[in-house]
Amino acid sequence: MPAEGLAQTSEPVPIITWKARSYAPAEFSGKPLPISNTPILASLEVFANGKKANISGYRIYWYLNNRLVDRGVGLQSVSIRAPQLLNGGIASLRAKIDDYPGFSVSKNVDIPVVTPSAVIKRSVSGNTFFSKKLEFEVVPYFFNVNDIPSLSFSWKVNNEVVSAAENPQNLVVNINDDAASGSALNVEALVSNPAEFFESAKAKMSLTFSK
Repeated sequence: MPAEGLAQTSEPVPIITWKARSYAPAEFSGKPLPISNTPILASLEVFANGKKANISGYRIYWYLNNRLVDRGVGLQSVSIRAPQLLNGGIASLRAKIDDYPGFSVSKNVDIPVVTPSAVIKRSVSGNTFFSKKLEFEVVPYFFNVNDIPSLSFSWKVNNEVVSAAENPQNLVVNINDDAASGSALNVEALVSNPAEFFESAKAKMSLTFSK
């Protein structure tokens, strides 16, 4: 037990922070969320009497969905993996210290577990286009990879498989000169992780050509 622990009188305030190692594009301003089996690094800090408390001498217990996953003296950080939730859900992470002087310290955080997703960006605004050439880019979110080259991409235009350019994340579509005004253009992208069979996401977009 740390010596200063004996002098602590205010109720301790525990805080858990966590970081998921799932992929998100560099421009993403939010917090990358875990999917099934994503590595997560979590840390515990305790504040008392207006400052950070020294908890290096206390035994810390970590639970995931009420199951003990690790414990140890001074174990302020723990590496876990998100549970298998193929349709998404919540991972409940809890840390507790039983021998903190005068108090029982416990903190629980609910970590949202999501499914992979993808968004198609286009070179035109709105759902009606006039150009004979359109460019698309599919942007993946929340895959268990470190970078884009670890993913595979495939495209369909009006339900027909098409080949992308040198960069399979991008697609260029040329509209025939005889295309009728009001013609529909349906674009679909599939992003998948070759290392994980169930790890994939589809994105769809429907546009209308106008002369």
